[in-house]
Amino acid sequence: MKYSLLCFFSIAFLTAAGPSLAEAIKLPVGSQSSAQHSLPKMGTSKSQVKSQFGEPIKENPAKGKPPISNWEYAEFTVYFEYDHVIHSVAKPKLHESKETVIETTDEMSEDELKLDR
Repeated sequence: MKYSLLCFFSIAFLTAAGPSLAEAIKLPVGSQSSAQHSLPKMGTSKSQVKSQFGEPIKENPAKGKPPISNWEYAEFTVYFEYDHVIHSVAKPKLHESKETVIETTDEMSEDELKLDR
């Protein structure tokens, strides 16, 4: 009987407390570039993509069967199957600040820096 009550209360506590014990961690994700609203649409031909967006920075050759190729533009990459768009992906916008922060610590001896293995 005691064992049954202990199990019951343990399960009840874990069920009720489970969500409250979790910690939400939010990681900042780079915002997408403004190109995400004007990406080539699925089914568009290569010639239409070139006429609408200009020459790509790089044209990567087709690989595999069916042949999949891609064109790289400054703000996005376009994937083709044969001669038509199958997917377009906006490149992430990099943070403008490239400042490197270096924190100094008290000097430590080489022995103090070694990890216990």
